[in-house]
Amino acid sequence: MKKTNYFLTLIFLLFANFSNSFAQKNDIKEIKKIDKIIENEEALKDGSGTEEEIKPEVDLSRFNNVAIVQALNKTTAKTSILDLKIGEKISFGSLKILAHKCWQSPLEQKPENKILLEIFEFKNESETKSTEKRIFYGWIFSSSPSISGLEHPIYDIIALNCKNK
Repeated sequence: MKKTNYFLTLIFLLFANFSNSFAQKNDIKEIKKIDKIIENEEALKDGSGTEEEIKPEVDLSRFNNVAIVQALNKTTAKTSILDLKIGEKISFGSLKILAHKCWQSPLEQKPENKILLEIFEFKNESETKSTEKRIFYGWIFSSSPSISGLEHPIYDIIALNCKNK
């Protein structure tokens, strides 16, 4: 009986690990497609590419102009819902958050929102001197926040949604 339980547990763990890695591989493929779009847009802006040469693999209509994130201050246990307009910096505590892109999956697919964030930490070293240091740059996902997220002792940022305003 113990051997059967051990064997079934082993099969379950292998299956769970396989399905989790499969989902992560799909997310990584989607990230690479989105990164390709960003490179294409930058090539168009600086003149090193033309629209005929650069054809996106992802539906550009899935990108929105407002990213919605939940910010948590771990010391006070206060959460705030922040509407981040693409390209604008917003302050939360000693953080400055800048959303670059916000992508939302089509309705016929699994619900997913992917937000490209750049996060800076602002520190006052003295009355006359202050510094701003980038502490995070990457995609965060609403369906699995642990894949890629801000690692900070005081603050936590979680992707919630994307929308157009």
